[in-house]
Amino acid sequence: ASAERAARACVAVVVPIRRGTAEAARRLVEEGPPFDVERLGLERHHVFVSEREVVFFFEGDSATAAVDALSRSPRVLNAAVRWRGTLAGRPRLAEERFGWTRTS
Repeated sequence: ASAERAARACVAVVVPIRRGTAEAARRLVEEGPPFDVERLGLERHHVFVSEREVVFFFEGDSATAAVDALSRSPRVLNAAVRWRGTLAGRPRLAEERFGWTRTS
């Protein structure tokens, strides 16, 4: 199990948003990512929006490296400018510490 866990990383980027901006954040998310998901080598990518934060979830062999590369990507940084009005603070990285998968 630990070898499987080492082979597959799950990383979340938690972005705090201002009160009252969740709908604007949902619209930005619905536009899709400013990067090619297929080329990142991920198995899964999800985005969750609550009233106080947006959580970008990455899963795959190269999830940590993908998040690192995206944090330096000019396309992502340019897209982040559109989020300025919704942001309430700096993004935080959250690493997986527990996971469960049903086996058949």
